[in-house]
Amino acid sequence: MPTTNRHSHDQRSRHSAFTLPSMALVPLALMAVGGGMPAHGKGAAAARTKDQGQKPNILFILCDDMGYGDLACYGQPYIQTPNIDRLASQGMLFTQAYAGSPVSAPSRASLMTGQHTGHCAIRGNREYWSGDVMYGQNHEYAVTGQHPLDTGHVVLPEIMKDRGYTTAQFGKWAGGYEGSVSTPDKRGVDEFFGYICQFQAHLYYPNFLNRFSRSRGDTAVVREVLEQNIGHAMSGEDYRRRTQYSADLIHRRAMEWLDRQEKGKPFFALLTYTLPHAELVQPDDSLVQHYMRQFQQDKNYPGDKGSRYNATMHTHAQFAAMISRLDCYVGELMRELDRKGLSESTMVVFTSDNGPHEEGGADPTFFGRDGKLKGLKRSCHEGGIRIPFIVRWPGHVAPGSVSEHQMAFWDVLPTLYQAIGVDDFASRYARGSEDRFDGLSFLPTLEGRPTEQPIHDHLYWEFGETNQIAVRWGNWKMVVKRGKPALYDLGTDIHEDRDLSAIYPGILKRLIRIVHEEHQESPVFSVTLPKKM
Repeated sequence: MPTTNRHSHDQRSRHSAFTLPSMALVPLALMAVGGGMPAHGKGAAAARTKDQGQKPNILFILCDDMGYGDLACYGQPYIQTPNIDRLASQGMLFTQAYAGSPVSAPSRASLMTGQHTGHCAIRGNREYWSGDVMYGQNHEYAVTGQHPLDTGHVVLPEIMKDRGYTTAQFGKWAGGYEGSVSTPDKRGVDEFFGYICQFQAHLYYPNFLNRFSRSRGDTAVVREVLEQNIGHAMSGEDYRRRTQYSADLIHRRAMEWLDRQEKGKPFFALLTYTLPHAELVQPDDSLVQHYMRQFQQDKNYPGDKGSRYNATMHTHAQFAAMISRLDCYVGELMRELDRKGLSESTMVVFTSDNGPHEEGGADPTFFGRDGKLKGLKRSCHEGGIRIPFIVRWPGHVAPGSVSEHQMAFWDVLPTLYQAIGVDDFASRYARGSEDRFDGLSFLPTLEGRPTEQPIHDHLYWEFGETNQIAVRWGNWKMVVKRGKPALYDLGTDIHEDRDLSAIYPGILKRLIRIVHEEHQESPVFSVTLPKKM
């Protein structure tokens, strides 16, 4: 096993890329209807009867470190996201959706497994590095990646593959290090291109990307060396001469894959784009130039070699352009679905893996990126875990609907499973009596059937790297830091400023009991539980 640490493609010039799209779309109003459930008219109800026997295609777009307030349709005043806003206007926008964790790897594991972090095998960004290999003048690890997903528990691509879907993932894996028991080739993925290791993804102009392609005859994940990039250093001025920009390369590979898909053959793709995670470096194109004009008073960042975040200028412009670049990717995906006549038969989900970051020179305070929520990435306060979540599914989801339904990443797996027509999820895929799933399908919410929607008694998170735990029970929220609990009423205190523990000890006791019921000991990840009352 590698050592552990806890803490030929076509080239694109760094001076070309996207032009900022139209910004005329009015942001969707964040006003809940019908007590948190979407208002559906008779037309939508009738449309749901269409194509009942056809399995939907699924594009699940998971971006990296986009906060609740980073999109115009969620109230962002500075950054233009017309394509994602349009996606929201054509589907349902959730105002109380939660990530699986306040950081990447465990959040993605929750999505993949249908488990919260009290049960999931991955509960932090534990990394494995070993060996040394040279790419040009650059030293790299011979093996790298994160803690593996549990092979004794089914994951989302395996389920889709079992149900007859063609499966793919483009972007970041973070579910096992290279050569481990859990890499895309071993977990139901037919086509993968991107980063196996999320630490490698700190470089947007990397030495290599990873690939697995059944259609090309691959038998395992391999590295595709980026030949132009490796002719230059991984840091300093020479780094700026690299031209093979990973976000574009990954998106282009996803578009090529989508172009090969056919009507009547269901497909499932996880598009785990790395934008807008640091480093704040990208092609110097019209997107960056637009925001440089907008933010004439800007900041610079000196870089952090140990974290692989390179120095950059105009950090506000760079960050805003990264989100608009992602928006351009979403627009291209939607146009490709239209071109191929697949829009009506495809569910599209857009979300983020956790709250906003401040690495690499990012400035969430400037952008108000937490949507007026407390906390950032790595925090179990609302700002670290509440995320944008949008679903477009023609004929099933009413356009322009907004939902206050409380859901989390571990609900996605049973929801998608029910959406493709199978209800006996747990009995079919549990691997032994101790294997469990924590999610509840929110398909009734999507389809406007509020009386059929099961509701969580509570939601649960734990994150040992900052030694925090959180429980949400209705509007009550408990955050535990290093074993000390604090109690908040989100109905009157969305910013979690007033600790009500002394006033409502009975509520606090109940939530502490939930922690002790939900937490299962892990041999790898630890956290301090609050004392029982």
